[in-house]
Amino acid sequence: MATKSKIWLSSPHMSGKEQAFVKEAFDTNWVAPLGPNVDGFEKGLETYLGEGSHVAALSAGTAAIHLALVLLGVGRDDEVICQSKTFSASANPIVYLGAKPVFIDSERETWNMCPDTLEDAIKDRISKGKHPKAIIAVHLYGMPYKVDAIHDIASNYDIPVIEDSAESLGSRYKGRKCGTFGEIGILSFNGNKIITTSGGGALVSKSKAVKEKTVFLATQARDDSPAYLHSHIGYNYR
Repeated sequence: MATKSKIWLSSPHMSGKEQAFVKEAFDTNWVAPLGPNVDGFEKGLETYLGEGSHVAALSAGTAAIHLALVLLGVGRDDEVICQSKTFSASANPIVYLGAKPVFIDSERETWNMCPDTLEDAIKDRISKGKHPKAIIAVHLYGMPYKVDAIHDIASNYDIPVIEDSAESLGSRYKGRKCGTFGEIGILSFNGNKIITTSGGGALVSKSKAVKEKTVFLATQARDDSPAYLHSHIGYNYR
């Protein structure tokens, strides 16, 4: 019997240019985590996404979700809505902050967050005195969630949306690229994603100030001072 060849799931594709870029980084002594390649990567993503996007490259998509929650002021005992059919990294950062995930089931057409169930859950939480601080909606497997319905509901109840586009770089909804709809969008470049940097992620916003705050928090929140002064809790996410 002939040996069957294996069909790999999300195997990384190499263009042939990768080794040249790695060599360039070594030749120019940019072995530290940042440098012109990261700057160029961010600019390339901003140009590709359009919509006035500002992109901060980070160490992982999970880090991007964590910082998105921090930027939106999520804290202990808050509630954050998250769809139930997703990878655990969509929900774990909620718990990092001592907040509580409220899981929403999927609808049949996209397998993503059900708008009707979402609104029922929001009404239920508000009736119990808990106004959700954010909604994490996921474009699972590259399939856009029902953007219009989800965002209309979020707007009606004044709840910001974190758009988890970890698996949907390149997907579009009504001609617009995923990652540009939410208050904050996140991307992932893990080894099994659309494009990979082996590990990595990005936070997408429409504000230069949000990008700058993201980079500040992601680089240990060091104050602008000749000494090592830190007025905020920071993270090693760059």
